[in-house]
Amino acid sequence: MSRIIEALGRLDGIATRGELTAAGIRGPEISHAVRAGEVRRIRRAHYGVPMASARAIAAVRVGGRLGCISAVRSYGIWVNDDATVHVSLPVNAARLRTNRVLVPSAEPLTADRSTIEVELHWSDVTVSKREVGESSWRVPLARALEQLAKCAPRVDVLAAFESTVQTRQLSLAAAQQLLDTTAPDRLGAAILSGLDGSGAETYLAETLRELGIRFTQQVPFSAVGFVDFLVDRRLIVEVDGYRYHKGHDAFRRDRGRDGVMLGRGLPTLRIPAELVIADRHAAARLVLDALSSLAA
Repeated sequence: MSRIIEALGRLDGIATRGELTAAGIRGPEISHAVRAGEVRRIRRAHYGVPMASARAIAAVRVGGRLGCISAVRSYGIWVNDDATVHVSLPVNAARLRTNRVLVPSAEPLTADRSTIEVELHWSDVTVSKREVGESSWRVPLARALEQLAKCAPRVDVLAAFESTVQTRQLSLAAAQQLLDTTAPDRLGAAILSGLDGSGAETYLAETLRELGIRFTQQVPFSAVGFVDFLVDRRLIVEVDGYRYHKGHDAFRRDRGRDGVMLGRGLPTLRIPAELVIADRHAAARLVLDALSSLAA
């Protein structure tokens, strides 16, 4: 691995010429690496690894950094994202009018290009006020979460903050404090549980709370393990994502768990995660219908 690639790796994959120079990379080395296709020149004095993400490139080309939901996503946190790239610009940046950015293909050997839709937010600190070591292409995690909390629907905010806890990027206490101080008037009382295993689980939990349905999460049972929800002490609800519930082995394991719990008087309702995300109220109605059937 070359010195410049190692330096870019330490600098989060994209860096300015000044950052590379500070890391000991000389100007001729940068120029040679660009000509050889080893390094991508993103815009003036900004360079990245060849496989830098298209979203990151779009943000840098506009003159900002990934922010809000796009930055949160880049940290591996669950968000209900769309194709739009949210770019955080310094508060003193010129008011750009573009909402599209032309981005080279991630494959450096082709001439293909794609257009990415961007949404601009003048919410970042000025370049001179960045902390030492901050990424050149995305805002810090805490700032991205703050931005998200000020504009996204409440359930999406809760899902992202819960995911931050689940991925251990923030402790439950730290995530709750950040949530409490960011947009309390907008979000109202919002208590994180630290128990949601996925964004879909947050969606369903929030909807059940809105409906006043009693439930507990991540309840342990002997010979079965943890279940996603125990609703009204008489119905188990599992939110199944395709990633962890595909294939013959998963099918057999899930039915085995369901059989054990049915033998204990607790039937299981399995709801696809995709349905919960697409229409959380429809998913909640399935829970209500199951409870009604048990009461009949």
